[in-house]
Amino acid sequence: MPDQYISFIAALSKAKTGITREEICAATKIPSSGDLSKKLTELENCGFIRRYTPYGNKKKDALYLPMDHLTLFYGQFLQDRTHDENEWENLVNIPSVNSWSGLAFERVCMDHLPQIKKALGISGVHTEVNAWRCSSDPERGLYGSQIDLLIHRKDQVIHLCEMKYSAAEYMIDAEFVRSMNRKISDFRLCTGTKYAIHPTLITVCGLFSNAYAADIQAVITASDLFE
Repeated sequence: MPDQYISFIAALSKAKTGITREEICAATKIPSSGDLSKKLTELENCGFIRRYTPYGNKKKDALYLPMDHLTLFYGQFLQDRTHDENEWENLVNIPSVNSWSGLAFERVCMDHLPQIKKALGISGVHTEVNAWRCSSDPERGLYGSQIDLLIHRKDQVIHLCEMKYSAAEYMIDAEFVRSMNRKISDFRLCTGTKYAIHPTLITVCGLFSNAYAADIQAVITASDLFE
């Protein structure tokens, strides 16, 4: 039934940052079963979704991310809308377009993982690609974090990747550094990793040089992605 496939895509598109199998079942009211596994695998094989095993977790805890660019655009701007010939021009620079641009750029990055590895100089290094998240828990000292792209290297380095869309050089500030350090703190506390963690920025035009730029250890641009 195509309705079930559409329900899965709709639930994933609303989540944007990825959801678990259990969350898919709750959102769609479709029970967990072998048939559900088959349909999710088919959507993955067709490129509509991507499955990530969270760092340090088991396969059953996988996160599913929506990946198809046209589907994401349709869900954001075309579904349940009436249109006039000037609608797109009127949408430019409004929050929903800026949010979609950021999400679309993240998906472009995830579609170019070999190019990201090449730009980092680790094409020949065995890696695993993961997403990761944890809930806030003040008693344990956890802020609550979502990391959409971790590149875990066999040589005991982990790239914590921040994917940021910007039409000009991306400018980080104190709040960006504070957020990144909280993610690193949460990740170390939850996983117990002793690996070196390299904050890595993936953006369109590169990094604006200011007092905070030194906190980023590697920068990848759109030119690297499409080399």
